[in-house]
Amino acid sequence: MLVNRSKNQSGPATMSIYFRQTATGAARNMVPLAQQPHSSTTSECPAPAPEEGERVVTIDMKNRHSEAIYDEFMEKTGATLVAPTPDEQVEMQQVEELREKAAVDRAIMKKYIDDKRREERMLAQARQEAEAIRMANQ
Repeated sequence: MLVNRSKNQSGPATMSIYFRQTATGAARNMVPLAQQPHSSTTSECPAPAPEEGERVVTIDMKNRHSEAIYDEFMEKTGATLVAPTPDEQVEMQQVEELREKAAVDRAIMKKYIDDKRREERMLAQARQEAEAIRMANQ
């Protein structure tokens, strides 16, 4: 995957998706990782031209909501939504339970920290008052 970002916001924002029609030439066309184009913030490696047997689907993402981009992606690529497997559903449920537990734990810790800070402030104030009384009695 190649991502080029630019500070020039007036330029295009195009996503190019490459599809290889046959897998036979895949191993032959493999370029060593060190020689492959890389992502940049200066557009130094623009999207390459499609090779023989490849087709390119482009999507203009400029000023578009992610749902519109997703819909166009699904339409143009012919992609289909894959339902999660039962194992993945169990895992997603576990993640959601962890999120909920984390929220409860954060609330408990916040209360503990707030109480501790309040107690420290009260102790500091009591020390100041005790010091003031001691100084007044001398």
